[in-house]
Amino acid sequence: MIKIYGKNCVRAAILNKSPLKEIYFDGSDYKLKQILEENNLKYHITDKSNLERMFGLNHQGIGAIREDYKTYDLTYFFNEEENKRVLILDGINDPQNFGAIIRSADAFGFKGIILGKNRSVPISPVVAHVSTGALEFVPICYVNSLNNAIRLLKENNYWIVSAEAYGNAKVEDISKDRNIALVIGSEGFGISKTIIKESDYVVSIAMQGHVNSLNASVSAGILMEKFK
Repeated sequence: MIKIYGKNCVRAAILNKSPLKEIYFDGSDYKLKQILEENNLKYHITDKSNLERMFGLNHQGIGAIREDYKTYDLTYFFNEEENKRVLILDGINDPQNFGAIIRSADAFGFKGIILGKNRSVPISPVVAHVSTGALEFVPICYVNSLNNAIRLLKENNYWIVSAEAYGNAKVEDISKDRNIALVIGSEGFGISKTIIKESDYVVSIAMQGHVNSLNASVSAGILMEKFK
């Protein structure tokens, strides 16, 4: 089970018919109350202090206990659909970044996110909250080895595009008719050398200011928009 909280997060779970075991609500939002009742969902009326005790300060008047989010096998991305977009996260450990990336992936039509089991942030209440409900709709896949996953993606007609500050390829030169697996690395260490070696393209984001790098979620959002 996992705790989820915040209006957008819980609303998305309700509209997605996700398995909610318990719902705690302060009754202050009429539209949210209407959604709960239209979906025949029972809920506990409780006060702000109890919601804070159960879900923290960012509950926005509602929280729920949900069954754990389903995770997917890599083969989920090997169907016959053309022009697929998936995201690979190499070493992302910050739940705020992960949640923001999930939100952008949903916004720009990416079919899912692939992470390594050993060096990645797990799905958590913070991740779900920051995604503002997008976690309900973006498939998440954890794999034992990102290198092996990339090889399998290539065998299934994906082109691997890694984002690095020194990249010399232009996004505009990459055909949108291809299946694209976009790789984003951690802010501290970037993308591993073995993944860079397996990449078909290494791209960078053109910048004009005084900084030479961007937050991982910002970089992911910029590049996903270009590949949408």
